[in-house]
Amino acid sequence: MYGGVSLKDYEGASGFGMNPFGQVEDINKALSAGYQSPGQFGGAALRMESLEATLRIVTFTQANIKLWRALPKLPAFSTVEEYTIQSSYGADSGIFTREGELPQASDATYERKVAQVKFMGIQKEVTHPQMLVRPAHGNVIALETQNGAIKLLESIERKLFTGNSLIVPEEFDGLYKQITDDPVAAANNVLDMRGGPLTEDALEEAANIVVENYGVPTDLYLAPRALSDVAKQFYPRERVNLPAAIDGKVGLAVTAMQTNAGLINFQNDIFLRSGKNNSQKYAPASATSARAPSAPSAFTSVDNAGPVTGSKFRAGDAATYFYRVTSINRFGESAAVNAAASATVAAGDSVTLTITDGGGSDPATGYYIYRTRSVDTAIGQAQFMVAIPRISGAATTTYVDLNLNLPSTSNSFMLQMNLQNLSFRQLAPMIKIPLATLAASVRWMQLLYGTPIVYSPRRNVIFINVLDD
Repeated sequence: MYGGVSLKDYEGASGFGMNPFGQVEDINKALSAGYQSPGQFGGAALRMESLEATLRIVTFTQANIKLWRALPKLPAFSTVEEYTIQSSYGADSGIFTREGELPQASDATYERKVAQVKFMGIQKEVTHPQMLVRPAHGNVIALETQNGAIKLLESIERKLFTGNSLIVPEEFDGLYKQITDDPVAAANNVLDMRGGPLTEDALEEAANIVVENYGVPTDLYLAPRALSDVAKQFYPRERVNLPAAIDGKVGLAVTAMQTNAGLINFQNDIFLRSGKNNSQKYAPASATSARAPSAPSAFTSVDNAGPVTGSKFRAGDAATYFYRVTSINRFGESAAVNAAASATVAAGDSVTLTITDGGGSDPATGYYIYRTRSVDTAIGQAQFMVAIPRISGAATTTYVDLNLNLPSTSNSFMLQMNLQNLSFRQLAPMIKIPLATLAASVRWMQLLYGTPIVYSPRRNVIFINVLDD
C-alpha cells in the first residue's frame, strides 16, 4: 500500500514467520520477546531496541519565531550605533509672501540618537563518548548547534517585545519600552482593552492612529488566543454559498483585516502569551539558576483608601488580592516571597507594595510582581502582573498598584514593518566559537550581537491587557 509500512521495510529481520513453520513454532516455545525492560530474561535479552530515526520535537520550533524573521536587518559597525531621524520638513510658518519679498526661513528638524549593541550567547557541550556512539538522530554536535541557535533566537524573540535595560541592564530595549519612551506615543498609542478581546473597532482606531502619524500599519503581532478571539467575532457573519463545498469544509480563518489604512496581516506569535518567559504565569517554586538573586527578605502590601489619582480599580474590581514577588537579574529568577498580608481593595483605591532586597553575590536588578485576579481566593493563584526595576542602591523598592496591568492578559503590537520604522542592527552574523578542551568533551559558544531600533515610535500601537485566558 502506498505510503504504508510493508515487510520490505524489515529486510534482514527474521521475526515475521519467514522460516519454516516448525522452526517458527519451536522458537515461539523457547523464546518470547516480551516487554520487560530493563529486567530482560529469556528472549527479551536478545531483543534489539527499536528507536525511531526521526526526533520528535514537542516544544517550539523555528517556525514559531515570527518577529525575528520578519524584522528588517541592517549591519552594525560599532558597539554604539548612531542614527539620525528627521522629524519635520520645516517650521510651520506661512509660505505666502508679498511681491518681491524674501520668504521666511524654514529649516528641517534633525535629531541624532544612539543605541547600544547588546551581547547574547549560549554555551553547548557534548561529551567525547557521546560522539563515539552511533547516534539515533544524526550528528550530535550538529543537532546541539541547531538547538542552541533556536534557543538563542527564542530568547531574542521574547526580548524584542519585552526587553528593558532598566530592569536588566544587559538587555536591549524591546518594542514596548522604545515605543512608550516617547511621551506622545505613551499617551496616545497605547490602547487598554481592560481584560477584553481585541475588537474591529479597536483595530480600526489603532490603524487610524498610525496613519495620523504619517505611517502605514502592515502587521499585527498578537498571542494565538487573542487571534482566536478576533476570529470568533466573525463567526456569526459567516455565510456558506450553496451548493456547499464538496469537501464539506466549514469555518473561517482570519489572517488579515482590511482597514481604511490598508491591509493589516495578523501574525500569531506564541511568545506573546500572557505571563513572562513564554507563558510562565506563576512564580517558580525555587530559583531558576544557581546565580539567580536571593529572594526578597520582606514583602508587604498596604491598601490606600481612594479616591487615588490614576487608579483603575473600579467597582467590579473590588476584592481581596494576594501578592507574590521574585527577584530577577540577568541569570534568572529567585523563589517567590508572599506578601505578609492580603489587600482588600475598593473602587478608587491603590495598593502600595514594598520590597526589601535579599542581597547576595549576584544582586537583583529588578522584580517580578504576581497578583491574583478579582475572582481568585488563594495566593497560589497569583499570576504574573508586571516587571519593575530595583531602585539602585536602596534597601527597599516601592511600587504602587493602580490596576494598570492585569494578570492573565497579553499585549499586542500593530507595527509598520519596514526600514522607515524599525530595524535590527546586527554587529555580526550568529557565530560559533570553540572553547578550550578542559575535559573529555567538546564545548562551544554561539553568539549574536545586536539591538532593535524603533525609528518612529508613533507609527506603532500597543494594545495592553488583551484577554488571554
